[in-house]
Amino acid sequence: MLTDGEVSFHTTSESVGAAVVLHVDGELDCSTADELADRLGGAVRSITPPAPVVVDLTGLRFLGAQGIGLLLDHQDLCLRRGSALVVVANSASVLRPLEALELTDVLGVRSCVREALAPPEVRA
Repeated sequence: MLTDGEVSFHTTSESVGAAVVLHVDGELDCSTADELADRLGGAVRSITPPAPVVVDLTGLRFLGAQGIGLLLDHQDLCLRRGSALVVVANSASVLRPLEALELTDVLGVRSCVREALAPPEVRA
């Protein structure tokens, strides 16, 4: 049970082939961002490029500004290593702030983990 002022937040990770999938549940704000930063940093360090880090936010009920900044920072880390950070989101509470900031394409937002793990389409 949560006490007043506590925020529900939980992360788990799994390896899927060469990729790492980080599942995030609860609320991502200034009080929980440090925990996710630690988990994301570990995921970025553990992959061998070009394998992606997939951040599954389908269990998230709130996405605050610090969480969005954290995703962008770790996407930059992935890109510098020759990899990608892909965000999975399908709820309004997560999609609305990303859409308002025009970040859905920037963060490669997908609607499910399976889609995020699919090989990128080859464009002619």
